[in-house]
Amino acid sequence: MKMKRVIFFTACTGLSVLFLLPAGCTTTIPAREFLAKYAADIEVPNPDRSELPCRIFMGEQRGYQRIKDVTPFCQGGGLFGKTVIWRCPSSELPEDFPEAYRPGGLVIDGRAGAKYKYLIQSYRGEKGRRE
Repeated sequence: MKMKRVIFFTACTGLSVLFLLPAGCTTTIPAREFLAKYAADIEVPNPDRSELPCRIFMGEQRGYQRIKDVTPFCQGGGLFGKTVIWRCPSSELPEDFPEAYRPGGLVIDGRAGAKYKYLIQSYRGEKGRRE
């Protein structure tokens, strides 16, 4: 009976670790750094590999704007790959974010109900706006 509990506990712990790994860590950064990440593509150290890292703009969630960087193993992301969620309080960003800021050309639009796959496809810059 005791051995069954140990096995059950070990299995539950292992499963919880597997569910937490893809979630990655969340890092709060200042507005200037967040805008720089939003406007740039993620670094690709090994462009000849089949799996590539990606940067995903998640939009606003719970008062924070969020960007998720996903780096697979073959691109230097470690044994299970690496996921980092960059966030910035929406109150620290300019009122015209994200509409007035040009996104990186390969930043994926991960917002719910997004019309396009890449943010650059939906960006409509206006004269006098930041690019």
